Amino acid sequence: MAELTIEVGSETALFLFNDAGSTEQYKIPTGEGFSLEALNQQIADLENDYQLRDYRLALAFPGMVRDHSLVSCKHLPGLAGQNLRKLQTRGELAVVSNDVQAAMHAVTSAKYACELLVMCSEGMGLALASHGKVFIGANGLAGDLGNCWVMTESGEFTLEQMASGESIRQRRMRNPVELYRSGAYLGMGIAWAINLFNPQHLWLAGSTIANADYYKGCVANIREMVSPAMSGLCQISRVDDSETLVCRGLLAMLTASA
Repeated sequence: MAELTIEVGSETALFLFNDAGSTEQYKIPTGEGFSLEALNQQIADLENDYQLRDYRLALAFPGMVRDHSLVSCKHLPGLAGQNLRKLQTRGELAVVSNDVQAAMHAVTSAKYACELLVMCSEGMGLALASHGKVFIGANGLAGDLGNCWVMTESGEFTLEQMASGESIRQRRMRNPVELYRSGAYLGMGIAWAINLFNPQHLWLAGSTIANADYYKGCVANIREMVSPAMSGLCQISRVDDSETLVCRGLLAMLTASA
């Protein structure tokens, strides 16, 4: 059966279509004005192009997802509060997920008792898995790393305000020292999570993580702030093929739910 996975991001949506071992992908622009009607139209166009009538569909969003509803989504306000069951599709809507939780399904391994994945692009989020099973919390909303608060010389701010890609863009941060410092704030937040959960593996992904100065600051602060008892016990890996990570995770979720 054909499968369509869609990562709806803050600036673009990535469509990954898989049928009989053949994979095609394309992007469309999104943004603050992107709506459920626009998503419906894009899916309808693809269904007409490929004559799709019997397929499985999975969607991921950069926000809080619960029971097929987008509870909140700062970067896509036109979709916030929407029930995705309202999608007009000829296929079966099998999976609706937060993007970071979906991405974790692409990298997690049953051999690890505990793994963490942190993604930082426009926003940021964290996912936790144990023996290959992703933990989503009591209501499916676990992993909101960006809303953790930190104290700075200028006052109290959330990690998202200090270290997200949106924050870096708005403050026009290009200086290597500034980018290193911003990455260090994220590293501090990740160190908290490592100290709490004692993971064997930490995955880092996202367009902001790809910046060399930001990444160096992040990893340096992780190593500095992690408990000495856990130092050296957690392997850190950067996901270099981040572009399709979420869609690959959605594909794994479709396979698991079949």
